[in-house]
Amino acid sequence: MKSIFIGYGIEILEEKGKFFLRYDAGEISDRMEIIEITESEVEIAQKSSMDAYKIIIKYQNEMMFGSQNK
Repeated sequence: MKSIFIGYGIEILEEKGKFFLRYDAGEISDRMEIIEITESEVEIAQKSSMDAYKIIIKYQNEMMFGSQNK
């Protein structure tokens, strides 16, 4: 995977046209998570830490409660 952005406590990676966001999901110690995101979310996540956080929360909610776009 190729790193294309580092900042706001996240790293955005690209591999074979797919994009991934790596972030620290640990509370007491580091626990790095990687989620696949869309190309438009890549642009949004690079704008600010709050924008990146909103994307992370969106995917965490989908993992916990399922997709809302059914």
